[in-house]
Amino acid sequence: MTDLKSAAPKFSAELFAAFWAAPDLSHGMDILADDIVGYWPGDPEPVRGLDAYTAKIAEILDAASDLQLQVVDSATVDGAAPGEQLIFLHYTGRGTGPDGPFQIRGLDRVRTRDGMVVENVIRYDPLFVTGN
Repeated sequence: MTDLKSAAPKFSAELFAAFWAAPDLSHGMDILADDIVGYWPGDPEPVRGLDAYTAKIAEILDAASDLQLQVVDSATVDGAAPGEQLIFLHYTGRGTGPDGPFQIRGLDRVRTRDGMVVENVIRYDPLFVTGN
């Protein structure tokens, strides 16, 4: 008999890379917890809850529909609580926004609980933006 819990997807650097190679909100969201919290640079308050978190990603993709991120390196360590892990992701990205093509370099710290993302702290800096 198959253990369904072990068959459930778990967040990893590889899943992050696969999603951001061709972002598509119609799949891959099953690794986000209902109570997820996301911290984006420039936002005065964190985004709380699955609907708000996925809406934030949709907003980003609406502004830069061709955005792609490539993982440069990553590290995973056990967290303080049982079943918790911290995944650190270093990535670069390219896309075209309202002001033209851009590149970014970023670091995310993703907290998971039993493989589900419960918190994401996102930090990135533009490498360059080319205006119209």
